[in-house]
Amino acid sequence: MRTRTACALVFALVLLLPAAARADGPASVHLTRCKTGPDPSERTATYKAWMRAVPGSVRMALRFRLVAHYPGHHPEVVADSKLRVWHYSHHEVTRYGYRQTIKHLAAAGTYRTVVRFRWYDANGQVIRRAKRVSGACVQKGQLPNLVITGVQISRAPVGGNYVYGVSYANIGRGEAGSFSVALFVDGALADSREISGLGPGEGSTVYLNGPACRRLRAVIDRENAVPETNEGDNSYRARC
Repeated sequence: MRTRTACALVFALVLLLPAAARADGPASVHLTRCKTGPDPSERTATYKAWMRAVPGSVRMALRFRLVAHYPGHHPEVVADSKLRVWHYSHHEVTRYGYRQTIKHLAAAGTYRTVVRFRWYDANGQVIRRAKRVSGACVQKGQLPNLVITGVQISRAPVGGNYVYGVSYANIGRGEAGSFSVALFVDGALADSREISGLGPGEGSTVYLNGPACRRLRAVIDRENAVPETNEGDNSYRARC
């Protein structure tokens, strides 16, 4: 997925289930706060999930997954390791809730969380499962488009290697968050560098090291961390 997020795991505690949540049966999730802004640090979403015990259950657990939908893209799960964690209640509680805040959302995206719920019996076996989808947090803005514009090769002053000046640009209308620029020489990864971000219309050059080449390939954002208007133009190929 393309969006890098930093998840603030705010707190987990036993909650009294509100009346609105009871309409969803023993499990519910709601968007409680959606903050927007021009800076990535301002764009956050907070979701709150509740569940209550069912007959035969002695412990409960839930897990959040963030689903992003960008213009021109299919909905996709945000690949963030902190959102893969199951949160467990204490034993013998009747109600359990967890609040999840997700920071640094990309612009131009619509974000929902899908929460999976599990109920366990005294033997630790899952006796019931459920899934709920939250309301949407909509972030306005435009998407970037990252491209490699060229590669210049020069001999390194020492060591017999070569220096590859990889030029790149953001030809889209939105700001790009952090991404990588990678150099492949004759099919093997030679070097890569992490770039902190790039504004619309901006460009720069990063200098990477590698051996002599017969053919090369430079790739920008090969991890697909940045949602773009065009995901098919991130690679540049040339013969040396």
